[in-house]
Amino acid sequence: MTSPLGSPTVSSPTAASGVTEEYVVPVADRVITRPRPGRWVTYAVVALVVAMLVYSVLTNDNWHWDVVRAHLLDSAVLKGLAVTVVLTVAAMILGLVLGSVVAALRLSESRILSAIAGWYIWFFRGVPVIVQVIFFVYLGQLYPYLGLGVPFGGPKLAFYNTNDLIAPIVGCIIGLCLNESAYQAEIIRGAVASVPKGQREAAAALGMTPWQVRRRVIAPQILPVAVPPFFNDVISMTKTTAVVILASVTDLFSAVSQIGARTFQQVPLLLVATFWYLVLTAVITLLQIGLERILTRHNRPS
Repeated sequence: MTSPLGSPTVSSPTAASGVTEEYVVPVADRVITRPRPGRWVTYAVVALVVAMLVYSVLTNDNWHWDVVRAHLLDSAVLKGLAVTVVLTVAAMILGLVLGSVVAALRLSESRILSAIAGWYIWFFRGVPVIVQVIFFVYLGQLYPYLGLGVPFGGPKLAFYNTNDLIAPIVGCIIGLCLNESAYQAEIIRGAVASVPKGQREAAAALGMTPWQVRRRVIAPQILPVAVPPFFNDVISMTKTTAVVILASVTDLFSAVSQIGARTFQQVPLLLVATFWYLVLTAVITLLQIGLERILTRHNRPS
């Protein structure tokens, strides 16, 4: 029922007489949704653009989807995909370990150690990753042999040919690892800095050892903070590995480039690479979501 003024009325029985009384709900107490015509215009524009793109992709024979299907599971492409995965995993694991050490030095109370770590981060973040990769692949041009022995011209105990010791794929892993370690060091340093210093001091006052403080106080708080940027770097690394094409290492991008150059079908082969890069990104994203749920399960309502 509504009042003569257009406001809704609510009926409520009185406890004593049982007579129903009606009162008017003030207009100000009602939630009125604000009309947003701009949203509907945006929805319509986005839907139109998406429809145009889908129509263009499906009706344009120049995409050569038959070529894409033919090479999607090509043995050379799959081998290149495996190399990309190996490069990514190796670079991230070694970069995380080395970055943890650099972060510990950066957080050290020693100004000298902190400064050394700061210069390390500055250098390897400043030099392009492609330069670092090529440098270590061709390290044999600077040092044909690597040996163990007394430094500064002393006797040598063993000699190794640099090109035999550092194969192209090993040089690529070293370059990617050193570059990634600088970024991982900053991620870890930022995550540790997010924990208030007072918590560490309080834990020490309770008699916890430094190891207990790290394991029970710092680690549970820094892991949820560090996981998203870490996996962001993992996804970025899957595509950064494409620079190894200049080091004569056949990864996913190099494999599709070689097939495209041989068949003169560069665009369909790039679509093949795009598909597998998106698959890798999807898998890594699912791992990130699962790990985040595990780390934040205590924050979710029961």
